[in-house]
Amino acid sequence: MTAEGSAPPERPALGRRVASRRTALSFLLGFALIGLFLSRQDPATLSASWALVKGASPVLYVAAVAVYYTAFPVRAARWRILLRNSGEPAERIPRVRDLAEIIYLSWFANSVVPAKLGDVYRGWLLRRTSGVSWSHGMGTIVAERLLDAIVLVTLMLAAAVLAYGDVLGDALGAGAGRCVRDGLHGTDLSCVLLDLLLLGGLVALLLLVGLLLFARHGPLLARLLPAAAVAVYARFSGALVLSFGRFGRLLALSALAWAAEGAAFWFVGLALGYALPLPLVIFFSLLQAFITVIPLTPGGLGFEVLLAGALALHGLDPAAALAMTALYRTISYLSLVVGGAVVYALSAKTR
Repeated sequence: MTAEGSAPPERPALGRRVASRRTALSFLLGFALIGLFLSRQDPATLSASWALVKGASPVLYVAAVAVYYTAFPVRAARWRILLRNSGEPAERIPRVRDLAEIIYLSWFANSVVPAKLGDVYRGWLLRRTSGVSWSHGMGTIVAERLLDAIVLVTLMLAAAVLAYGDVLGDALGAGAGRCVRDGLHGTDLSCVLLDLLLLGGLVALLLLVGLLLFARHGPLLARLLPAAAVAVYARFSGALVLSFGRFGRLLALSALAWAAEGAAFWFVGLALGYALPLPLVIFFSLLQAFITVIPLTPGGLGFEVLLAGALALHGLDPAAALAMTALYRTISYLSLVVGGAVVYALSAKTR
């Protein structure tokens, strides 16, 4: 920490992390998972899927991209509220446009480096752009992540029941205990889906309980810290707890951001000639966000098998499921890598 304890000692070494052995191994793992998945597909399925992608409507695909990117200013507006709630003076909080650029750069970092380094990089960019202390900014970022996780899992559970009620019924009929024992490595997709939902619900519950305990007993932890870290912890914990003011507005903006990503997937379906039901659209877009949290690979690369499997489990033919997954990931992953690299090279915030 600096003398003030408010920022990291140096800029996060994004370039060095991208070129590191760990990042190379994570990309190899992601591509290996994709290669393994594709090698198990019937050649006719792959050919039909490629034909669907080539025949996709360019206009509707561009609409999907445009709708997806509306989520960034929405998330920026929400972050601005979190910063205001945390006690940061309004004159020091960047504009929505600047916050949206910072969020986009952090998503780019998360797409090229594993373990969510982009969140740390985002706190550094906020510190450098506005003067908000790094520990204070990270408190609001963690608060945002907690809010996202709770909203994401709640919506996923509701959408899963609506979209996969019969499938979950089969899993429960076969025995929930068996599904839990088999875990995520089982061959029964209905059991795997049930396990994912149970795991997600447990995570959301633990996060909510943990947040309540932190709000009540967080100050006690300061007694266990070295004296030099107490001020940093106080800024971080204070920002984290205070960020949840104006909760109704935060929830509305969170739902709007998720709706933008869901609408993007709906347009992808239309571009391929499919009118997808609303529960499936919501579940798929949230599941896509869920896989990006997996820290093993950058941006969840390689776990597209879960997305394609979820679509196939709903009754779509394998070629359509594969085409939708691939086309949507060109927006939610590839466009972040390509567009983020351009913004990273040109933005004054990164130099």
